[in-house]
Amino acid sequence: MRPALLTDALHPSLHLPTRAVLTLGALLTLLACDSKPPATQEPDPGEPIPEVPTTPVPEAVEYPETLLCPQAAGSEPRCGAAFDSASAMTTEELQARYNAGLQAWRYEGTRGSCASCHSPDAIELARVGYTDADLLRRAGSHVDQPRANAIVGLIHAQRQRYDMKRLLHPARFRPLQPAYEPFAARTPGLPVHDSAAQSERDEAFMDHLLNDRKLLWATGRIDSLEKAHQAYDELLAIDLRHLRLGLPFDHLAEDGFHGEAHRSVFEWFPDMATMPRASASAEWYRLVDAYLADPSDRNLWGYYDAIGAMTECNPDLGGDNLADYPRACEWMRLKYRSLQVFQHMLRQGTHRYPDYLVDERSGSAPVAIRDHLEKVIARNPIWETGDYLRIHPLARRLPVTCDEGAHPCTVLPPVVDQTVHSEPSYNEARIKQSEVFQQTWFVMSFLRDPALLYEGDSFATFIGDYLESVLLPYYDIHHAFIVAKMSVEKSAASGWMDAPGFRAGTGKLASVRTFSFKQLRDNFSPPPSGSRRRPVHERMFANFARMSIYLVEEDLRKTGEIFDRDEVLYAVRFMRTWIQQLEGAEDPQINALVLSIESLAKSARELRTESNRTENPGTGLQPNGRWAEFATPYGG
Repeated sequence: MRPALLTDALHPSLHLPTRAVLTLGALLTLLACDSKPPATQEPDPGEPIPEVPTTPVPEAVEYPETLLCPQAAGSEPRCGAAFDSASAMTTEELQARYNAGLQAWRYEGTRGSCASCHSPDAIELARVGYTDADLLRRAGSHVDQPRANAIVGLIHAQRQRYDMKRLLHPARFRPLQPAYEPFAARTPGLPVHDSAAQSERDEAFMDHLLNDRKLLWATGRIDSLEKAHQAYDELLAIDLRHLRLGLPFDHLAEDGFHGEAHRSVFEWFPDMATMPRASASAEWYRLVDAYLADPSDRNLWGYYDAIGAMTECNPDLGGDNLADYPRACEWMRLKYRSLQVFQHMLRQGTHRYPDYLVDERSGSAPVAIRDHLEKVIARNPIWETGDYLRIHPLARRLPVTCDEGAHPCTVLPPVVDQTVHSEPSYNEARIKQSEVFQQTWFVMSFLRDPALLYEGDSFATFIGDYLESVLLPYYDIHHAFIVAKMSVEKSAASGWMDAPGFRAGTGKLASVRTFSFKQLRDNFSPPPSGSRRRPVHERMFANFARMSIYLVEEDLRKTGEIFDRDEVLYAVRFMRTWIQQLEGAEDPQINALVLSIESLAKSARELRTESNRTENPGTGLQPNGRWAEFATPYGG
């Protein structure tokens, strides 16, 4: 029998307790077009509590027992009380608790309201088992004691409304972590950014690919077309959302109260509030209330899309001027957007990302992401949240320093900055936190979009340049896997062949879009020679090159078409020498295939148009202009 699951409480087919979503009319009455409801206003305990919407939930999560708080109340200091039906509130009590709590949740206290850094109704604080003491302590820095008590009451009301009899452990749950938990380092107590810990987790991931997944690409030798297809199909079939990684994702929240290691920005919650503009407050909460009444994908985007126009950073920074911290404001607003998407997935109990284009669908007609890229990218904030710290890190390594010219940084206001530790030094701590944040948020996006087709409008984003650079040299096996998986996914995305701009040519093996070698040429950093990972790492990259050469040759032979002849040939010639270097000898069979590719490419029909090349200069192999050594055809 499987353990009791937190998600069971979310499925009407599994449990049928009394559930509640406050009606739009009740909320509008409560708020009266003001984001600061009067403290004297009492909630209406007589408002009926409707059922939580019963839309079927696909791809339901099933949290393992190790991520759940113990069933016995009080047996785990970090875990608060789950819902106990023996002490359930009456319908009237539940309604009153919810109304009063939501009123306090939206109250603009010190440095903003709770709703300005969290979900619309505290669903994530209810689902994750924070203790009343932690909740009161954190709320007490923003609101007075009665409101703090009301907020805790809201969280307990949510736990009853959603029948949350098992809660997620605050110190173990990592949002969107594939397979729920990362591989642990062998050495206990190492921080997430420690290089030894990263190597140990990378090795554990390697063992999983070898011993559990038994991928041919990682374990064998691809020396035939049949094996090339097998390796390709095995890589393509991997659902990344369920692939256990060594890379640990952020906790939902970090709290220095629980130790120096938890003084971190390596978390989901922003620490600068996003508040509704005074002129848009009533309309903003109307959109939020519509979502609470019916938490559908459509209604999520209804208020999410309004964040840019209807909200702004709260200027209350404990005495500091918001104008001095524009990048911190923007980064925190990206975190806030990301959290709104995550809380929706948590609420629905699903691995499925919200439907980007639910409002574009009409009947059964298909809607292609490639035809609505601007909207999809805007509704896809996770990559951008990580990328913001790539462009504007919290600190830089000397001799480069932060300045407002060529090297701006994300400077945190003191009230936020003091929540970040300074070990081994202030600057180094912020450099490391910038790095691990990028690692997590880039990989998080890659898991859902492994071809990186709709993470942004940058060519460097599309080819995975930034993703690869933050993994090297920290997670070598992870990097090797991402290179192979991304290439396979790009070549398989046939619906993007005629996409606009630099995405054109995606969906074909004999295409420059299948390959990116910037990091592999300029930043390649294998594991140390004595490491267990070194021979496996070399085999992975040699097999990637072998697989690619076999399949490109077959594609040319079958279709007689190529996308960017010169660049594909550069890639093939490069990979041939790569195999020689990694394996220590040339392979006559590979050489024969490369000779065939040289011949077939001459007569193949060129699919890349001159207009695409002109409109998208510099979108071939990376780095541009560095391939002269591979311009000469291979002659055997």
